Amino acid sequence: MAEGHPVRRTEAGFTLVELMVVIVFIAIGVLALSGVQTHSYKDVYTTGRRTRALELAKQQAEIARTDGYLNAVPDSGQVGVYSWHTAVDSVGIGFVQVTVNVDWNESGSPQQVQIVDLLSAR
Repeated sequence: MAEGHPVRRTEAGFTLVELMVVIVFIAIGVLALSGVQTHSYKDVYTTGRRTRALELAKQQAEIARTDGYLNAVPDSGQVGVYSWHTAVDSVGIGFVQVTVNVDWNESGSPQQVQIVDLLSAR
């Protein structure tokens, strides 16, 4: 080697600053994904409770339908966290309207589903 000429090194790799920037970006991505997962879990839970309430309302409406036009009567009850109320109203000659409301609380907020059906004298 000749004196006076600097030796050039080709350095391959990453600096510590570059690695820290990549780690920050990965951490932000992981936090975003965990937020989406938490929100999705809450939505699935809420949808499951609403589905169970709707199923209970359909079951009570079917009971009124099975009883028939002359025997459909107002009723109420409770199943777990759900309370249901069936109302029967005359809406015309030969028709009654059966309304089933199912109520429950979700995170301190009252929720409700409702099914309305008509029964005829025939």
